[in-house]
Amino acid sequence: MSALVAGFLLIGYLLAPGVIYRLFFSAYIPARRYQRTRTEEVVFSLLVTIAPFVLSWILLVHTPLGNLPNLSIGPSKAEAYRIVFRSLLPGPELTPPNPLSARVHLADSYLRAFLEQGRFLFLLWLFCALEGWASGLIVSRYGDYSTNQRMHRLLKRFCDDFLLTYVSEWELLFTTRSLPRSQQDFDVEIDALAAGILYRGKLVDWFLDQDGKLEGIFLERAARYQQAELERDRERGAEKPRESYWRTIPGAKLYLVASTIANYNIRYASPAQQDTTLAQLRARFGGEATITQLPPDSFDDPINSP
Repeated sequence: MSALVAGFLLIGYLLAPGVIYRLFFSAYIPARRYQRTRTEEVVFSLLVTIAPFVLSWILLVHTPLGNLPNLSIGPSKAEAYRIVFRSLLPGPELTPPNPLSARVHLADSYLRAFLEQGRFLFLLWLFCALEGWASGLIVSRYGDYSTNQRMHRLLKRFCDDFLLTYVSEWELLFTTRSLPRSQQDFDVEIDALAAGILYRGKLVDWFLDQDGKLEGIFLERAARYQQAELERDRERGAEKPRESYWRTIPGAKLYLVASTIANYNIRYASPAQQDTTLAQLRARFGGEATITQLPPDSFDDPINSP
């Protein structure tokens, strides 16, 4: 019975609050995607539980909310806790005059203590959810905080010193979360030097191992820089725009293994800058390439139209 009660308290007061906090925090920004040790998990849950625990205790002890709903099951709250605590202590078992009545009384005490704890845990988990939601909301507006305003400086400092420590650094680098909300729809473009070849493209996904280290990245609209062709043209004295040395890589996505990447450059490009002009296409594929313009989109119904 002692192990059961200890497990209930550990899950209810430490593990569950941390899970609830991360669940609501992740509604705005994903938390670190790596496996924590048990010690790290307990410390994290303890930190996020302090404020909700104190607030729940104040409401239940110093306000009329502690008497709602009115429980009339078994003994009083204090007596129920005393009986439960006494039953968990090691020692010789005493034979009561009426064993059946004593067991019923003990069961009622456990039920009363469980309901009292359930009321406390309900408030605790509710405040943990609100805390996680509020923390995620604060972090999601990180890019909008201005150093000219005192409140913004405090919020930014709070994010840097506490909240962002539970967010993967790759989440900030590979997304636009650190930019103002007006630029949240920007694309993340990467120039990566992998295995001696320069690649570029739009970053669409990345993968981490259980320790939080980068394993690889996925690029869309990937292109490869023809360095050898550039060197040959320089030897012949031919001058071409640098854009013409980029060659589009066939396929929907390109995967680059992180261990092959020597360095990379990250750009945040406006979606309006993603449209490739005719001059850029000719510079990339050469002046002799045949480029056919697509017809304008038509919204007519091909079946029912006359």
